Amino acid sequence: MSFVVVKFPECREVFIDNRNEGDNVDAESRLRPLLVNAGWHTFRLGGPADFTPVAQTVDVPEVPMLAPFSVVFTKRV
Repeated sequence: MSFVVVKFPECREVFIDNRNEGDNVDAESRLRPLLVNAGWHTFRLGGPADFTPVAQTVDVPEVPMLAPFSVVFTKRV
């Protein structure tokens, strides 16, 4: 098992392999670690399409919750 945080400057739904895994942040706007199996996964965000890339397929390494793997989306201006 592994942990991932999805970085984006706003609260957004996170879809991993087309399955909704909840929001990228918790109620206090802190990044929320998401539990996934290590290996290849496709990440995308919900909400307005004001970010890049549209989706990311990455090889998630096995990492602990205290040092989660980061997947970063950038807000388009």
